[in-house]
Formats: sequence, structure tokens, C-alpha cells
Amino acid sequence: MELLSFVIEGPIEHPLTHAIEVSVELTNGERRWCCFATPAALTQFGDWISGTQMRIHYGTPHLIILAEVTAATIEMALQHIDKAGDIREATREIDWSERRSEVIWVFNGANARLPSAVFRYRVEAEAWIALHKLTGMLTQYPVDASVYDWAIKEGVFTPRRDAEKSATFIERFTTAHQEHYHYEGGINLSSEST
Repeated sequence: MELLSFVIEGPIEHPLTHAIEVSVELTNGERRWCCFATPAALTQFGDWISGTQMRIHYGTPHLIILAEVTAATIEMALQHIDKAGDIREATREIDWSERRSEVIWVFNGANARLPSAVFRYRVEAEAWIALHKLTGMLTQYPVDASVYDWAIKEGVFTPRRDAEKSATFIERFTTAHQEHYHYEGGINLSSEST
């Protein structure tokens, strides 16, 4: 048995439409994480298969599906997984070096001047957008870095003129190289990131 403790990251407000993140601590001090969702929630987020209205989920061994997501069912599931000796396979290691280049997802409504929501994970953002049938754009932003500095570091932008190094330019800078998705009535209209 390796499971020492776990923390549910945030309230379980919409378990039928949201994935719930859980941080796990093992007896050796290692910290890992996973997500819990219901089958119904899977219809609210994920990638669209191009040209269809069908969502796809794959490559996420740390996504655990339960008929009902509550604190009690999460605890029972983690204990079951740990007892079976699969806690490492069912969770993902938290890579602290990745935290330095962490990203967030920002939603701007179609008629909004300012963002209306910020999420750590796209899956959570998409579930919220679908739940409320929102229209707007979801954009990925770097954490602890400006879009301007990120674009230079990634090699997608190089300032060539003095005006492109000015405060006015930097404070208004955006780039199409940021991963972003367009939604109408809660439906992702983007077949892939643009």
C-alpha cells in the first residue's frame, strides 16, 4: 500500500459535467495527480473528431471514470486502486519543473471586454463552456511569463523594430501561436488548435 493521503482540488460543484482533479501523496513523499469524471461528463469535454459531433478521449491513464463522483467515491476508488497495486499507473507524477512553464486557459465571451473565467486545465474549461452553452474564445496563456516573452522564447516572434520593443506594443501583444479554440453555444467550432 503506497497511498498516504489525497486532496480534492476544489469543490465538486458539477460532478456530472466536470472532471475533478485530485492530488495524491504516496508513502515515500512523492506527489502525483489524477482526474475523476462520470461517463456523462465525458460527453461535455474532450477533442472533437474532425467533421463530426463526436468527442474523443485518449492517452490519459490518469483519468478515472466513476458512476458517481463524490468525496466518498473518490476515496473508495483510490483505496481500491492502491490495494490492487496500481496507484502509480492510475496517477501522473507532478513534474515540478513543468510547473515553471505551467499554462492556464482563459475564456473571453464573444461580447466581453475582459475574461470571464480562468482554468488550469482545458478539460475543465470546456466542460464549463458546454454547461452554460457559451460563445467566445478559449486561449492558452503561459504562467509567470508574458505572451510577448513566451513568443520570443518559443521562436514564433522576433522584435525587428524599436516600436516592437515599446511598452505599448508589449502590453497589447498577442499571437496566433497560442493554442486557442472558438465556441458557439458551447460547441467547439475549431477542428484543431490554430
